[in-house]
Order: sequence, then C-alpha cells, then structure tokens
Amino acid sequence: MARSAKPRSANPRSAKDGPAKDGPQTARGLKGSPQPPRRASSRGLSILRRSNTNRRLNATMLAVGLVVAAIGFRLIEFQGVDGRNFRMLSEEQNVETLPIASLRGEITSSDGIVLAMTVQTDQVQADPPLIMDYTSLQAMAQELAGPLQMNRSVILHLLRHPTSPENVVLKQSVNLNVAGAISKLNNPGLALTPVYTRVYPGGDLAAGLLGFVNTDQNDDVMTGEAGLEEEYNRLLSGKNGKQEEEFGPDGIVPNTQTVIKNVVPAGNLRLTIQSDIEWEAQRECAIQVRATEAKNCSVIVIQPRTGRILALAQYPDFNPNLPITNLAETADLPVSEVFAPGSTAKVMTAAAAFLYAKETPLTSYLVPWRIDWHGAWYHDAEYHPTLRYTIAGIIAHSLNDGMIQVAQNITPEEQYREIRKFGIGSYTGLNLPGESAGLLPPVQQWTGPYRNERYQISFGQSVGVTAIQMAEVYATIANGGVAVAPQIVAGHTTASGKYVPAKPPATRRVIPASTAGQLIESLDQVSPVYNRAGEPWGLVNGYTVASKTGTSQEPGNIYGASFIGIAPASSTNNLVVAVNVQDPRKGSYFGISVAGPIFNAVMKFALATMKIPPDGGHVPYVPLTQGQAR
Repeated sequence: MARSAKPRSANPRSAKDGPAKDGPQTARGLKGSPQPPRRASSRGLSILRRSNTNRRLNATMLAVGLVVAAIGFRLIEFQGVDGRNFRMLSEEQNVETLPIASLRGEITSSDGIVLAMTVQTDQVQADPPLIMDYTSLQAMAQELAGPLQMNRSVILHLLRHPTSPENVVLKQSVNLNVAGAISKLNNPGLALTPVYTRVYPGGDLAAGLLGFVNTDQNDDVMTGEAGLEEEYNRLLSGKNGKQEEEFGPDGIVPNTQTVIKNVVPAGNLRLTIQSDIEWEAQRECAIQVRATEAKNCSVIVIQPRTGRILALAQYPDFNPNLPITNLAETADLPVSEVFAPGSTAKVMTAAAAFLYAKETPLTSYLVPWRIDWHGAWYHDAEYHPTLRYTIAGIIAHSLNDGMIQVAQNITPEEQYREIRKFGIGSYTGLNLPGESAGLLPPVQQWTGPYRNERYQISFGQSVGVTAIQMAEVYATIANGGVAVAPQIVAGHTTASGKYVPAKPPATRRVIPASTAGQLIESLDQVSPVYNRAGEPWGLVNGYTVASKTGTSQEPGNIYGASFIGIAPASSTNNLVVAVNVQDPRKGSYFGISVAGPIFNAVMKFALATMKIPPDGGHVPYVPLTQGQAR
C-alpha cells in the first residue's frame, strides 16, 4: 500500500526540510549550488497587483479632472470674459457700414438757369472672364463702341488688361439712354453701378467762374477744385450720412438697415450772373480771339450802383463736363491774369489832378508828339502836331505826352494815394480762388532813380491790374465816385431750403461826386473822336457812352488791347462793360480796333436784356484843345 506524503513544513526556511522526495532534483541542487528565491504566496501577489491598479486609476482620473476643469474654465472665459469681444467680431463680419451720399447743391444764374447740378448716372463695369463665357472680347468691344462712344481698340485693351481680377471700369458715367442700350446686350459680364455725377448743362458757359469738382469713386464724395465750386465747397457739399446693413450668404438681410448718421443736405448757390449776357460776352470774345489770333479775352459787365456782376466771361475756356488735363486752362482770367492797363488808367491820374491840383477838364497843356521828360523819351501812339490840349482832349485823344505833364502837377504821394483808393494793388473782395491783387510799385520807388516810374504809371505802364479791378475803377466813376464792392453771389439756400440773400455790399467814397462828373464829361468825348476817325465802336444809338480805350505794350513786343465804357453815361441806372484782349497777333493791336467791336456788341445786348432805357445820346460840349471853336 502506498505511503501517504508527509506534509511540508509551513516555515519555508525550516532546516528539517530536505529536498523533495516526490520530484526530481535539479542538477544545480545536486551539486549544492544556492537555492533560487522562493515566490511569494498567492495572497501577497494579489495585494500587490490590486495596489498598482488603483494608483494608475487615481492618476488617470486626476488627469481627466484637470482637463475637464481647464475646458470648463475656457468655456467660462469665452462666454463671460471674451464673449462681448467675440460678438463684436461676429457682427463686424456680418455688418457693413455704407455711406449715404449728400447730393451736391446746384449753382444757378440770376435768371434761374441751372449752371451746375448733380445727377445720378451709371458706371459701366465689365468682367472679362464672364464675358468670354458668352461671347468673345473682340465681339463685345465692337458692340460697346457705339453706346459708349469709345474706340473699339480702347475698349478691347481695357478688357484684355483689367484693373482687377474681378472687373474693369469701361466708363465712369453714362446717361440713362446709354445704360438702357448696354442692358439690352444681355451679357452677364456687364454691370451698371449707380453713381452721382456733376453736370454743367451749359458746357463751357461761365466755366472759369464755376470751376469743377473731383469725385472720389470710393465714396462718391465730390470736392470743388476751382472757382465757385472750390470757394463754396462746404455749402455745396452738405455732409454724407452712414447706414449699417447686415449681410448673409445671399446678400443683404432684409429689414436690417440702420441709419447711424443722418445726411446733412447741401445748399444751393444763386449768382448775380445773367446767363444770356454771359453767353453773349463769351461768344464775342471767342469771335475776336479767333479773328486776331489773340492769346485770350475777358469781358466783365457790372451794375455800378449795386456792384452786381452780370457777366464774368473769358475765352478760351474749358468744358468742366470733360476730364481736366491741364489746371492752367481752368484759370478765372478776369480775376487772375495781371496785365498793363494802358491808357484806361489815365482817369486815375486825372482824378488826382482834379482833386489835389484843382485842375479841370479845361486845364490845358502844350503836347508834342514826342517829348524828352526827365531824361527819358516818351511818344504818343500816333503822330500829331504840337497843340495845346485840354485834359479832356488829352483823355479823348489818349495822349501819353500830355498825361505825364498832368502828373507833374501832383505829388507822387497824391498820385499813389488815388490809385490805391481806386483799388489797384488790392483784392476786390470777390474771394475767388486765384484772384490777384495786381502789381503797384510802392511810392518809395517813385522818386530818385525811379522818378520816371510815376510818369509811366500815369498812362498805364509799369503797373499791373486785373480786368475786374479796371471794371471797378469805371464803376466807381459811373456811380458818382462811390465804390460798391463787386458781387458774384446773390444768395444761397440753406440745408433746410431757406433762401438767404447775400449781405449788402460794402461801399466807400473814392472821389467826390464833382470829380466823378468831370471825368464823365471827359470820357463822353472819346467815342465821337474815334467815330470821326472811322472807328464807331463806342457809339450805341440813343445812349450817351463815356468810354476809354487802352493799348499797352508788354515785354517781348506783346500788346494788350482794352475798351471800357459806361452807358447810359448820364443816368444812375447804367452798366459798365470792360473788355481786354491780350496779345492779338493778326491785324491791328490797338484797343479801339480789337476790343472796341466786343464792347459795342456786348453793351448793346446787355442794355436790351436789362431793359435799360436810353438817355438820348446827348454828348455835352467840352473843348479838347485850347481855343477850339464850338
């Protein structure tokens, strides 16, 4: 019977335990080598494994908790702290602020004719790649050439070289008829964008006075760049408004428009200019400039008692409806160009002699054709025998050699003072851009080495004036010696539409009424003298005309021709027409021959237009030479 196995000792380290009898012994055990380490009990192993798992689980849970906490903190930060900023960024991506244009105001003449206005037109844009989905660029250029009134090759070049990947502007502005013709082409590659355009219905009519505007295509803002457009830019512009609109995937979201700044409407400008007289003056200027191949011409028509300017015309002019390529061509010549006035300036020295030397139109001087005066030679425009001429005769025959003798009898200070009082060397107060004050040498230069300066000034040389200044000189004489500040603006309308008339013009007395009367008597004699010589340009049937011619010589053998007249001379309800033509190069260069025909045509037209009654055309008798028989 087999023996039962003896149980092992519970103490693993007991010395009584020998090698196991029921199992083979290892070679190492047989050779007495050290025993291998004994394994722990199954209970101890279980405890160790359970402890490691808990630690890992706890560490994992802690990490997950930290991540969740971090995410929660960021959510709180996004919604609470940064939420407002994110909402603003979101709105900025979906809301766009658009300008609301304030339409630029109108400029009208005194008779209600619109000279400048703003209209809505269309800008023509093209998307060349989209066009080519339907037709060729060559075919499209051919179709557009007619409506756009552009050369086919120019349009084709624009289509082949677009200004951006999306589109190219073919024309900045087209009218309603052209826009309709382009719409009928039914090509998705063409687009019409509404824009506002400044329009001058009269073309070049009064363009030098009106000026022009530049338009910023990004926001349709028009800015005056010359003339009245520049001077009254703030009134005519108004102020643009702003509007917010929300955009979605399909464009503007309906009912999301919000006005954040209201438009301030522009005002309108009403001028003293009479459009028909302005047109006639400009037309006569153009005719004579072409006939004489002159550099330019200016004509001013003014009411002496009110200071209102009825015409401020010039030629050449420019068309403000077209792109401006040369700013020099936009100059307002009647107020900006400076020239020597010639004999039209003699009235100022004569006025000083009447006032300070107590001379009269009958005071006489021995006047040769040519004279040596203080070491300098002077001569008259045409040969004449030596005669004793009255001051009225010196003015009527325009004798330089006589006027320098008149100047001798007044002091340089008296002569200078009177010329300054007439406005030479000063601004007129019109405040038009580019206006010049003229050139009047200081009185200190009228003595010593420059002692002959004042004698040259006495007959209109060595002094620079503008056309408006000389018109004002004669308007002062015509108004009994009282200067009325010239006016070009009759009034304006405010943003609310209320009409506000211009302030009454400033007035000042320049010479006594008696002195003005003496000058009128002398000027009355001019037209009959020239009429007897075959030059009838100072005569207007039924009206007495007090006038003066002027012929100046500029450096470079350039001449200036002037004619200024008052009609009816015996009435306070009168007009002054001042004409100046610079550098006539064909035919005569004398004031009576070149400027006279313009004066005659414009004065007749202006008197008829303003319905000024005639005064009978009676010329008072004033002897022109001493001992002259009546």
